[in-house]
Amino acid sequence: MRADAEARRAEPLPVRRSGVLVVHLPFLATAALATVGLTVYDRSTVTEGWYVAGVVVLVVALAATLLVPWHRLGRRAEIAVPLLDLTATALLVSADAPVSLLAVFPVLWLAQRQGRVGVGLAVAGAFAVTWLPTVATGTVTTSSQLARVALVPVVLSAVALSVGAIQRRSDARNLLLRRQGAQLRRAAAELGAERRLLEAVVGTAGVGILLLDADGRIVLVNRLAVDATDGMLRPGLHVQDLPDLRPTALDGSWSAAGPVERAVSGDSLTGDVAWWPLPTGRRALRTSVVQLARADPGTGGRLAVVTFEDLTEQVSALELKEDFVAAASHELRTPLTSIVGHLELAADVPGALPEVVRHVDVAARNADRLLALVNGLLTAAATRGGELDPAREEVDLAAVVDEAVTTIGPLAASAGLRVVVHRGPAGGARVRGDAAMLRQVVDNVLSNAVKYSDAGGAVSAAVDNDGATVVLEVRDEGVGIAPDDVERVFARFYRAPAVRQGTRHGTGLGLHICRQVVEAHGGTIGLTSEPGVGTTVAVRLPAATGRPTGTAGGAG
Repeated sequence: MRADAEARRAEPLPVRRSGVLVVHLPFLATAALATVGLTVYDRSTVTEGWYVAGVVVLVVALAATLLVPWHRLGRRAEIAVPLLDLTATALLVSADAPVSLLAVFPVLWLAQRQGRVGVGLAVAGAFAVTWLPTVATGTVTTSSQLARVALVPVVLSAVALSVGAIQRRSDARNLLLRRQGAQLRRAAAELGAERRLLEAVVGTAGVGILLLDADGRIVLVNRLAVDATDGMLRPGLHVQDLPDLRPTALDGSWSAAGPVERAVSGDSLTGDVAWWPLPTGRRALRTSVVQLARADPGTGGRLAVVTFEDLTEQVSALELKEDFVAAASHELRTPLTSIVGHLELAADVPGALPEVVRHVDVAARNADRLLALVNGLLTAAATRGGELDPAREEVDLAAVVDEAVTTIGPLAASAGLRVVVHRGPAGGARVRGDAAMLRQVVDNVLSNAVKYSDAGGAVSAAVDNDGATVVLEVRDEGVGIAPDDVERVFARFYRAPAVRQGTRHGTGLGLHICRQVVEAHGGTIGLTSEPGVGTTVAVRLPAATGRPTGTAGGAG
């Protein structure tokens, strides 16, 4: 009943008012055709009093459908019209007119539109249409009257019961669908509100946000990302439709795959900073990629969130700072070199007082340390700008190691350390490169091994050749490096927190310079370490081919 009320409220008033007439018209039209036919073939039946009374009732029913304001009345008020139709049918049948099946129209009306009450009235009306005329006119005398009394009410009752059952099931389904539709509308409204909230949050976020599905199609992009790319990113586009915007690392190297490609391939990324050639200009962006499994509401597949944070001002300021440091270091190197030279001359002056010589030695050591720092800063600046251009001469890496060990020997001895050298086959450690740069690599690696070892330990340097590669391994028994720091020790200016809080000094440039120099020579450098056990640094360089040129491997 509630469903019927809801249906009436949802239906426009003019449609509801004419609905009764529309339902009544089939019965009225059929009765009119039957009257016309009887007028042609059996005029006496049409003029009989019972038939005339039935026609009058039909006219009353038609007037009711046209004049009564059904839209102001309840659904039950409609029962009057099919009951009038049944009364008219009974009167027509009383005139022995073969129109008892006209009752099927009001029976269907009652069974379909009035629920269980209508079904009961339809069954009662079916019997009334056939039995009341028989009672009114006397006994059954013809075969048509017998069929009408015995068969028609049974058929009409079966039709009423069947239609009523079907209509109840249909009403139940419609009610369920309406309830489900209402729930879906509420859910859609809630989702719409959540989506608007999400879009507002994403749109006002301080970072660019890009949402990709597993096929590489852009699902969502916020305003900041759209503005940064001059409208290049927009929902619905596939990453293959985008121009090739390969970012470059801060050190100038090209990235093999950008964060968008990595996001589509299922990789994750955290805080990768690189330069991007965007339509709005060259921008330094920090990108991160987060993979969301089974997050796509449409397919249940994977979604990837890519965030872009603009660090152009910060990175540019850092580069300006590094450029200043490089320029200042370049200006400091010449006077420092002069200071070191004159201090060495002062220490060798004949007859100098021992106390003066001691002060000069202290000054010379610190000047050497400061000069090494300046040289390191200049080398780091060169690697950042991609300016390394090593010579391609044949160098005996074993000889370079021997010279570096000889130089660092006194420092190691003063620290209570032993330095052991292991050499492979004679002449089997030749590489093609820059002797001075390679000496800097060996010096840095050995210096770190000595610096971070405790007294009583040993530092070993092993040089060998596996055929195509010359391998240098420097192993110490020092403090080691924490696992979280191993992957970061080659970064520029990086020093582990435990080291920064200790007494060992450094700039965090040594291993970074080593990596840049080794990679410029076509080699690789790696590090393995265990806290409290020690660290091993492995340098691999392509072995030289051809006859030796006789070039010495010196520090220069």
